[in-house]
Amino acid sequence: MSQPKEKPRDSFFQDDQVQSEMGFTSFIRHIFPYMWIHKPQLLSLIVIVVFYAIAGRLLPILFGHAIDEGIKKNVLTVVTHVALGYLVLEIIRSALYFGQSYGIQKLGNRILFEIREKLISHVQALPLVYFDKNPVGRTVTRVTNDVAALGEMFSMGFTAIFVNGVEMIAILVAMSLISVRLTLVTLAIAPALTWISLRLSRRIREVVREAKKKLATINAFTAESLNGMKVLQLFDKTRERQQEFNRHSEEYKSLSLKSVKLFATLWPILEFFNTTTITTALFFGGLYYQDFGLTIGSLSAFLLLVQSFFHPLRVILERYTQFQNSLASADRVFSLLKECPEPLEGEALPPHRLRGEIELQHLGHRYAPANPLALNDVNLKIKAGESLALVGRTGSGKTTLISLLQRLYSPTSGAILVDGQALDKVSPREWRKRVGVVLQDNFIFRGTIASNISLDNPVITRERIEWAAREAGCDRLIGSRELGLDSKVEERGNNLSVGERQLIAFARVLAFDPDILILDEATANIDSLSEQLIQQATERVIQGRTSIIIAHRLSTILGCDRIAVLDKGRLIEVGSHAELIEQQGKYFALYQSQFRESGGETSVDANTPVPPSIG
Repeated sequence: MSQPKEKPRDSFFQDDQVQSEMGFTSFIRHIFPYMWIHKPQLLSLIVIVVFYAIAGRLLPILFGHAIDEGIKKNVLTVVTHVALGYLVLEIIRSALYFGQSYGIQKLGNRILFEIREKLISHVQALPLVYFDKNPVGRTVTRVTNDVAALGEMFSMGFTAIFVNGVEMIAILVAMSLISVRLTLVTLAIAPALTWISLRLSRRIREVVREAKKKLATINAFTAESLNGMKVLQLFDKTRERQQEFNRHSEEYKSLSLKSVKLFATLWPILEFFNTTTITTALFFGGLYYQDFGLTIGSLSAFLLLVQSFFHPLRVILERYTQFQNSLASADRVFSLLKECPEPLEGEALPPHRLRGEIELQHLGHRYAPANPLALNDVNLKIKAGESLALVGRTGSGKTTLISLLQRLYSPTSGAILVDGQALDKVSPREWRKRVGVVLQDNFIFRGTIASNISLDNPVITRERIEWAAREAGCDRLIGSRELGLDSKVEERGNNLSVGERQLIAFARVLAFDPDILILDEATANIDSLSEQLIQQATERVIQGRTSIIIAHRLSTILGCDRIAVLDKGRLIEVGSHAELIEQQGKYFALYQSQFRESGGETSVDANTPVPPSIG
């Protein structure tokens, strides 16, 4: 029996495709407001581009005038004047070209700078839901690579099309001024050749776009393979991985060769177009120049104009293809800017310290409409200054509850009241200043120990940093380093142990002195000595403030005023440790389970399934 064909892995790596391709007019509509902000510079650039195109077309006309009035009539003065005029015109054109090039690059870089600034500011204002759905690497790519591609597209694509388009119009106008009839005869074949060129350009664009997608797949596949090299080598999967990479590489090679073939076909067509137009102009102009009302000089000028018509057309087709290929980057950038930022408006909190009374009323939450409820009809009142422990197995809703308390998400149903004030009415920015959180895996920034404690907040003095470090038990960490609090910390705290990073995070919370404290597995990743230090600091810091503590190790929460037990999103038990033990419910079972594990006892249920053999 044949094996079912394995589904390609490409879909995993192509989640970042845009929903619909941005068109040329759509791009103009999005980029124009950024251009119009610099209206004087934009209008002056348009004037410079027009004058540069006109000046370039005057050169062949001067050349024709020199032939008719100077060379044919043997008038040396006319030739001299035309030569001087030609020199002056070239100097003017050089100055206009400098102004055009410099102005376009300056405007493009300024617009790029403004878009990047707006994008960074916008990303920082997005709600946490966005980052749940979008990997960080994807967002970084949009802010860096896609913005850079947008800048290239503006300066090298859009402006190049505009400048060369104006030049082509100027050439056509100049040709028509010399002879409309000869212009029509010369360009009679142009529509057909232009149509063929555009069809080829569109096909090139499609192939190059597919090649870019395949290259993105290769990059993602390679990065995943390198990051997981240890696993691949341990399970001897490098050969299969190599075969899969070869398949992706072969597909990319085929697409690249196809684009090369199409480009190789396009340029001979353009060369044939150029040759045909010049030949047609020379043949009919030379044979019927008197019928067209032309002189030798004007015919020469016309032929020079026809010859110069090909260059801007070729540039437009080249840049148009590149421009179309880069529209996906523009779409990603502007799509990110369309993401709705987190609303930060709301009621103000009282300036004095909060009492910290928290009430959950029929609280429910689900992360997506199709997902089950992570919290279901939770009702709980936490007294001011009380320490409450949240316990429950993985997936019971503990992390969801503290996320709602931090206003990282909005509850699906129900409400949270703080000192009688509805939390969803309060400004999230102001509320988060009143809440301190220590997570199981805290983020440490590049800098120093002191800067990671204060987060460079000027309100937090050096004395407070030192006090917080002492209270958190960082003495051993600071004493082991020559520079103490000013010791360097690498990105993500790579030169610190897990326990040291946890101590710094705890000192950070102490330095900010929050009204309400949340500890999410704060002692999960530290050694026994550090845990003892944290426990002592915890006992000091929770005095006089409402504290919510999550811990899988029940020994760390025995001193809490009350314990709330969550199971499958529901609140099933609330009480002190002694009360819950006496009830012999879910908490009792959890406690007994951990007690047996710590004592080294194990048990296997008779119904435990036996895993299947490997081969």
